[in-house]
Amino acid sequence: MKKAAAQIKSITSQELKTCYLVWGTEDLLITQTIQAFEQRMKADKEDALNTYHFNLKEASIEDIVHEAKSLPFFGEKKLIIVHDSYILTGKKITGSLSHNLEQLEDYLSDPSDFTVIVFVAPYDKLDKRKKITKHLLKQAEVIEAEASKQGEVEAFLTEFFQSRDLRIERETLQHLLQLTDWNLTRAAGEAEKLALYHGNQADITVDAVDRLVSKSLEQNIFELNDRVLNRQVRASIELYQDLLTQKEDPIKILALMISQFRLLLQVKILKSKGYQQSDIAAILKVHPYRVKLALQKEQKFAQSILSEAHHMLITADYEVKTGRSNPEMAVELFIMQFAGLNPTPTNRHL
Repeated sequence: MKKAAAQIKSITSQELKTCYLVWGTEDLLITQTIQAFEQRMKADKEDALNTYHFNLKEASIEDIVHEAKSLPFFGEKKLIIVHDSYILTGKKITGSLSHNLEQLEDYLSDPSDFTVIVFVAPYDKLDKRKKITKHLLKQAEVIEAEASKQGEVEAFLTEFFQSRDLRIERETLQHLLQLTDWNLTRAAGEAEKLALYHGNQADITVDAVDRLVSKSLEQNIFELNDRVLNRQVRASIELYQDLLTQKEDPIKILALMISQFRLLLQVKILKSKGYQQSDIAAILKVHPYRVKLALQKEQKFAQSILSEAHHMLITADYEVKTGRSNPEMAVELFIMQFAGLNPTPTNRHL
């Protein structure tokens, strides 16, 4: 993140290269990069008509190269942003255009000195075996919009609130980070919301965070598992049905439930062996705050109960993947069976 931030800053002040590649899954960094190029064009008093946005799912390479070679309109520089550069990955796009990649390779070898072309690839991986990817990585300045480390997200939020003269206690900040899964883009968006809400109020409270910050799927699953463990059958099914209404994938829900129960078991076992919170976090390679929450929850339940729930979920997952169980019904059946209701598949609701 630090390197990307420095590169973004240099866009507004240093001489621009003829070609850039912005790739990664951190939406905030991608947005900031594009904005930096657009601001540079304004600062250089280039006509707005000299900024072009293309999407490779809709525009051909031939059209983009033609535009890159054409002289700017009443100015000295032309900016071309190429979105969804899937040609650099192994992705197959249904109904996509046929692109002349050799034409692009020829252009990159001898680019127009009056055109700045920026390829945006919002993907977690590039196919570095592909000729065009190798060529672009060699010719372009690469800005990696990689997912930020948890410490970097925390530092970003701390600086954000300080710049707006807002105070936030560390526990409240950790709660905000937990609700946004330590994702920079989500955390930044929710921080903006909190700043607007508080206005001239100096202190950001936990209550405000709970009321204003949207819960992620993982946070909803955390609450779902808590209801399940406390055998709150109706409340569990209602939350699960809400998630389905929000178009969440039942298979993904099941996988997250398994993952969280596995973490609870691992934390409980390591704690019983005498490991402290920081040691457990290091061994499991998870954020210390997640371990802290797991420690608070696991002490309320015997290992046998956690193990039973984990085993039942794995069984449900297996039955779904082998076609023996309906994905949407699998979680509901688990909830009721864990509570000892032994339902039949026709018992959809209580």
